Amino acid sequence: EIECINLYLEVFQELQLEGFSIQINHRKILAGLAKLIGQEDKLIPLTVALDKLDKIGKEKVEQEMLENGITTESIQKIQPLFRIKGDFNEQLQQLEELFKGVDIAISGIEDVKFIYKQVMASSDISVPFHLDVTLARGLDYYTGSILEVNAPQKVGIGSIGGGGRYDDLTGVFGLKDLSGMGISF
Repeated sequence: EIECINLYLEVFQELQLEGFSIQINHRKILAGLAKLIGQEDKLIPLTVALDKLDKIGKEKVEQEMLENGITTESIQKIQPLFRIKGDFNEQLQQLEELFKGVDIAISGIEDVKFIYKQVMASSDISVPFHLDVTLARGLDYYTGSILEVNAPQKVGIGSIGGGGRYDDLTGVFGLKDLSGMGISF
């Protein structure tokens, strides 16, 4: 993950692209969210809806959740997610507070924290990191970190890259137990 993020940074620096941002999330945080609300069986519809937040807004996301059998009580439990603010470290602290006692989510937060610290320590390029707990791209196969790179806001085209960790995607092709991490531009 660290090498892939540094690759993004180097390429965008070489292209003199300023104003881009890197969003990061983790599959374990999303699984922890489903556990927190007591609806582990609704992980996919929950995350598919959350992933649309920036496109359709909070009200329509909540409506989609209801249509997929996620209870009103469960939706109320995730409301703190919509209020997470501050810099990257402050957001991590707020997540740790929200997920107290949800071990899988805490494990994902620790992974994200490690990636963030390592990238910050290994790069002399300013890293525009954002924690985005609604990011769920390719959830069927991502097993760890999930990344998305957004173009500068003034460009208005959204995502210009993305990727994540997939620990058994190669198993679909007959090559079992081969962990991987991939990104695209």
